[in-house]
Amino acid sequence: MTDNKGDCKKSTCAFNKLVESIDNLLTLEKEQKLKIKLAKEIKNSIFTSEIITELNENDFSGVSDEEENRMEVLFSSIFPVFIKKGDVIFRLYKHKIEVDLSYEMRDRYIYIFSDGRLTSGLFQCFSLSDDEYVYGVKQIIDAIPSFKNAIIDTLENYKSNIDIHNDRIQKSKSREQFSDKNYKELLDYLLKSREH
Repeated sequence: MTDNKGDCKKSTCAFNKLVESIDNLLTLEKEQKLKIKLAKEIKNSIFTSEIITELNENDFSGVSDEEENRMEVLFSSIFPVFIKKGDVIFRLYKHKIEVDLSYEMRDRYIYIFSDGRLTSGLFQCFSLSDDEYVYGVKQIIDAIPSFKNAIIDTLENYKSNIDIHNDRIQKSKSREQFSDKNYKELLDYLLKSREH
């Protein structure tokens, strides 16, 4: 009879572990959904309709031969956007934010927009229930106005650099024409001078 009670206790223990496992999985799934929703809100707070309009209004078609690569070229040309708030350095990419609280590897973080993951420089992933997660994401949220201003400034600087570049190309083309003309003139002059 004692064997039956021992078996009963083992099966109850196994059942309790199964229930606990299922609860943990449901909790992790709910947390992941919350992290994704939060990350989406943060990304939308940075890449607002105003910022997207600014990106779309700029004509960068001269930068790339293929029109479909226009935005890809634009993003790769202006990102990462760097900002500094106090001693903290942020690098904004289109899919993530890197945060350097100090020069120590343990004080470096990466926040991924697609899944809301916050990872330290020591490859530690934080969950939504961790104080480190809350602290790191608050740093990012506090930097949102600076991100938006930096994107607009970067776009303006990029556009003016493209205009300068296009102007140089036009001047270069006209210089090339003058160079060809002057070369021919000087070569003819040299050949005629040899005849005398």
